[in-house]
Amino acid sequence: MPGSGRAEFYFIAAMMVLIVVLCTVAVVFFFKTYKKEMKEKAARQSAASAHEAEIVENVASEPAKH
Repeated sequence: MPGSGRAEFYFIAAMMVLIVVLCTVAVVFFFKTYKKEMKEKAARQSAASAHEAEIVENVASEPAKH
């Protein structure tokens, strides 16, 4: 068939473009999720440290028991 080489080239090029688009979408989704999880982790750590500081403050304010 004449022109089948060109059609095959176009098909391969289209598949490569599709793969690049899908990989780009996957990477963008990964980084958005990663940033979201890092923000949540930082919030949990700050809440935990605030809770620990509150416990230490409460223990320090209690009278000594002998």
